[in-house]
Amino acid sequence: MRSKMMTLAVAALLGSGCTMVDKVVLPAVPGGKEIFVTAGDIQEAHEVLGVIQVSRSGPLLFGNIDVAGTDLETGFKAVLLPEVKKMNGDGVVRVRYHMTQYSPFARIVGAILFIFPLPSTVTITGQVVKLKS
Repeated sequence: MRSKMMTLAVAALLGSGCTMVDKVVLPAVPGGKEIFVTAGDIQEAHEVLGVIQVSRSGPLLFGNIDVAGTDLETGFKAVLLPEVKKMNGDGVVRVRYHMTQYSPFARIVGAILFIFPLPSTVTITGQVVKLKS
């Protein structure tokens, strides 16, 4: 009986996932040479060039290996920033993102059943702005 309870406790621990916060290092100072990204608004005078939504999808091999780069850092640097540059924007405000995340249990199952890769997607939306000089 005790081993069944221990097994249940371990399964509950592995099955319970928590939200992971990924860190993306991007310039955050408006007016700089680099494109800035913020989840809020800015105080500087600006013109909204339009709304942007970019997405990147791919498989997670063995439940953990992200071969397509569907993490936040790649989403921002490889997908969002080039699109903002095409729009001739200085930055993105009111950024929201959605990223597929799996519990540790799902990742273990994905590693065991490696024939079926787990789908992964990162989607980023925001407003592209041009600062008024």
